[in-house]
Amino acid sequence: MPVQLTYGSRIMEFEAPGEVRTLRPPLAASAASQSSLVRAALEQPIDSPPLAQLARGRRSAIILIACRTRRTGSQVFLPEIVRTLNAAGIADENILVYAATGTHDNWRPEDAPLLAGADCAGRLRFVGHNCRDNLEFVGTTSRGNRVALSRDYLDADLKIATGRVTHHYFAGFTGGRKAILPGVAGFDTIVFNHRMVTRMTPRVELEPEARNGNLATNPIHLDMLEAAHLAPPDFTLNTVLDPHNEIVAVHGGDFEASHAVAVDEVSRRDCLVLEQPADWMFLSCGGAHCDVNAVQMLKAVINNYKSVRRGGAIILAAECAEGMAPWLRQLCTESDRHDLARRIAGGELRHPHNALFLQQVTDHAHVIMISKLAPEEAAALGFHKAADLDEAMALATRLAGKPRQTVIVPFGNTTVARVRDDHSTAVGTLEVSA
Repeated sequence: MPVQLTYGSRIMEFEAPGEVRTLRPPLAASAASQSSLVRAALEQPIDSPPLAQLARGRRSAIILIACRTRRTGSQVFLPEIVRTLNAAGIADENILVYAATGTHDNWRPEDAPLLAGADCAGRLRFVGHNCRDNLEFVGTTSRGNRVALSRDYLDADLKIATGRVTHHYFAGFTGGRKAILPGVAGFDTIVFNHRMVTRMTPRVELEPEARNGNLATNPIHLDMLEAAHLAPPDFTLNTVLDPHNEIVAVHGGDFEASHAVAVDEVSRRDCLVLEQPADWMFLSCGGAHCDVNAVQMLKAVINNYKSVRRGGAIILAAECAEGMAPWLRQLCTESDRHDLARRIAGGELRHPHNALFLQQVTDHAHVIMISKLAPEEAAALGFHKAADLDEAMALATRLAGKPRQTVIVPFGNTTVARVRDDHSTAVGTLEVSA
């Protein structure tokens, strides 16, 4: 039976060898429309007055959104938020839509219609975050992180944070407090937080508590939470989307309480514990936008590589049309592990945890990549490059042998698959189909 993977904006269809299982989140949509789900969350929030009540008497508002490399449903919820603000007396000229991109320079003015809809894009002012300028110190977390945030955010009379909740490979989950740190934080604040993904003593290694699905003991999340409490949003909107980026649930209100409800729902939808690992995996990030660049691509691999046996093969379809970020390329050029550890300990590298995650992946399985990345870029990641699926399967057979069991993961950026003895923290309701 043919199976499919999404690569950029096109579909790859092929016959997969072995006993085949497909792992995907449930596709059933809510009976309510996406807009009505948003309105309900604005009008009946969790541990918060309705947004309309909060907006009355306010002079200005800022709405934090994600950039084009993520889909949150902002083209649906942003018009509903703006309508609510207008009705409460906040005019368009006093509303700022702010791309909370952290250290990622991913905001382009031409993205406004995609992220906000044509009407809002033509009416409102949009700004992208600059993590090195226009910042103000607001306090220090218990872990010693000096928190500087955007003055645009701090100066707004009404602060609204938005985001989609998915699993995140070191912060536990996206959404909620992440709109503040890293979203509108300064470079040094973000780097301090992200460096806690890596332990420096007794040796350089990944912090085991900084992992997918873990919040309770995750130092990255807890530091983010403290930072957000130093200048909290007045209202937060957290969305849950299906694999086709349709909103299936919305939770609004207090930034912690609404996030917790969304996290519980995502844990049930998107995480699965398998009884035994497969020999091969065919993995897609979920297509464009999820495979727009190498940074986004990594999430799919890190989310799912442990569901393949050690020495198995992962055939990865990831277009990466925008290539590889310079800082990631710099990380990948350091092939000597002792020297890499020395440079990480010396603070010389940006986001070095990604190199350590890549080592875990490539120590565990052979990754064969179909991508627009240059062969030398794929090799720097520790991956093999193949021109197409036929070449990838031939290489997988040579490296890992023919498979008895094969898994297909079509939406790897949001799906998290683990084997039961991997001490996974959640058992979800993913569809498992033969």
